Amino acid sequence: MKITVFYFILLFSLNFQVFSQEAPSKPILRSWYATDGSNELRLLITQDFALYEGEFWEVEFIDSGKFILKNLDKQLQLSLSQVGKDYFLENGTEKIPVQSQKSTDLKNRKVGQSNISSDFFKQDQVLLQGLFVPKESMPSIVKVMYNHAFSEEQMQFSGDVDEHGKFKVIFPLDYPNEVMVQIGNAFFTYYATPGAKQAIVVDESSFRGGISSWNEVKNLDFMGDLAVENEERRLLVPEFMKVREYFLTDSLQKTLDPENFMEYRIGMMKKHEEFYKSYFDSIPVSDLVKDINLRDVRINTAKDLMRYIWLHNGIVDGRITVADVPDDYIQDVKKLIDNDLMDLISLDYPGFIREFTMPMRPSEGKKIISKVNTMTYDFLKTQDLSESQMASVENWRMQLESGIPADSLVLSEEFKELSQNFKSDMAKFYPLAQWEHLQQKINDLGDLPRSSIIAIFLDMSFQTIGVGISESILNQLDTLGLKPEVLALIQNKIEDFERTKNQRFIDGVAIAENGDNVIAQLKEKYPGKVIYIDVWATWCGPCISEFKYAEILKKTAPEEVVFAYICGSSEREAFENQVKKFGLVGEHFFLDKTDFQKFDKELNITGFPTYMLITKEGNLVKEGILRPSSGEQLVQQLNEFVDR
Repeated sequence: MKITVFYFILLFSLNFQVFSQEAPSKPILRSWYATDGSNELRLLITQDFALYEGEFWEVEFIDSGKFILKNLDKQLQLSLSQVGKDYFLENGTEKIPVQSQKSTDLKNRKVGQSNISSDFFKQDQVLLQGLFVPKESMPSIVKVMYNHAFSEEQMQFSGDVDEHGKFKVIFPLDYPNEVMVQIGNAFFTYYATPGAKQAIVVDESSFRGGISSWNEVKNLDFMGDLAVENEERRLLVPEFMKVREYFLTDSLQKTLDPENFMEYRIGMMKKHEEFYKSYFDSIPVSDLVKDINLRDVRINTAKDLMRYIWLHNGIVDGRITVADVPDDYIQDVKKLIDNDLMDLISLDYPGFIREFTMPMRPSEGKKIISKVNTMTYDFLKTQDLSESQMASVENWRMQLESGIPADSLVLSEEFKELSQNFKSDMAKFYPLAQWEHLQQKINDLGDLPRSSIIAIFLDMSFQTIGVGISESILNQLDTLGLKPEVLALIQNKIEDFERTKNQRFIDGVAIAENGDNVIAQLKEKYPGKVIYIDVWATWCGPCISEFKYAEILKKTAPEEVVFAYICGSSEREAFENQVKKFGLVGEHFFLDKTDFQKFDKELNITGFPTYMLITKEGNLVKEGILRPSSGEQLVQQLNEFVDR
């Protein structure tokens, strides 16, 4: 939809008048930033709403520069005041100096102090909210995407953008990552970490198309966790893109031989490192941003070196013709792979792992096919074959050993029939041969990259195509020295895959036919009952960890209590899988994207899990409801609601 010219003038004219304490006035609108040079957004306020502490609030203006922020059951009173040339934002006893413009004095800015070292393998979520200012029409959705170091599939989540440009996305994250955001014509990346509460203001007019825009600073404001680091990054990235030499590298990948491209790309890596060190010497930058960007240089180099293999020869006769490189080339790439968790943050790390996992080189392909042929021959020899059938197998084997290409083999009708009869058995040999080759390829890597490569391989070769992992591979997983957290992730995926195929729901599980107006459905079905509601998502670690307390809770809770589960922001198959896994007896509602957006709009879900309760009188209580792990305290709370 179109948004009025008046609204944009209001939003960006910066005509927010905050008078001194002696001359009160009603604020109109403005963004207010920290005065320490970090340019962290502290407050954005309009006539209708405010963005504060990473959340949206309704605004009610009162006198003396004061205003009240309301968010469902929460309420805050703030004030903006001017003393001389200085402005202050006051929240109770807290008085924070603010300014209406971003600082341009970068040499004296305060840098970020975030420590994310304990955020790895942490099953949690990110609450991302923000305001989008369109150049023309307002988009309807915002997309959040990121690549995962232990999953073949790109993670994608979306949320609505309302008529004012407000948006919200809650998405899972189990380690710090560089996340991609697409909204309208704006596409950018930013840093997020598990448990983060973040807000971003996006001005679409600063996102122009074309290569030249890569070097331009985008109009983004950051609030909440990692806001200072993301602001540092916003200014750093365009400067780096000026020396990135993306198109030169792309061109040389197609023209240089492996040795010369390796020399060029390592030289470019050193040039990029020198750029960053020079930038960091001239402008204060947080240790975290320094660390991530220097790692990016190394990991991007490794990725480019692997991409050379399938980009060098280009497309011939409509097919990508893969180039071969010597083993020493691969060994030099391995030298760029660290065994450090911080590498996971790099946007290019998952892509590099995928490139390394795939057996792209022709020499690798030959080794794998040779293993497949050996497996096939050994298998056929164990079958109860006639003399003529065995002779056809030996003839096939003899042609292979003499070096006849596969497409030139002369196969007897008996051998063709055998191949057809044992097709399903023989189909298992190729991934097994790949697996053996992969183990040899990665045995000298650290446990982190090995764990990542194996997780990606199992996803690519089996689970994403709906095939169970072979027993021989499963039996090896515990012996490979993988990181325990990654091994647990792999095993959970395997269990989920098997459960989806074979297990049924236990008695007492009731899944509603639709997820429309859930609260009303529960009130109508259970009048006069206390209804304990668990709002959860299949990817939410804290949600899942609470399920183990559900069975004990239901044994000790009052009989008058009904247990209801509302699942949102999830896939239906994963929802059913978790209900089966934990035997969650109770009323279940699976909300698709549309239903959850309606539910969220009504109740403003700011994270998973959320616990709420419907009283006997039909009133909804959102605040202060305990979680299942509270044990006796929750039972006591439920008894109090029953006895009212």
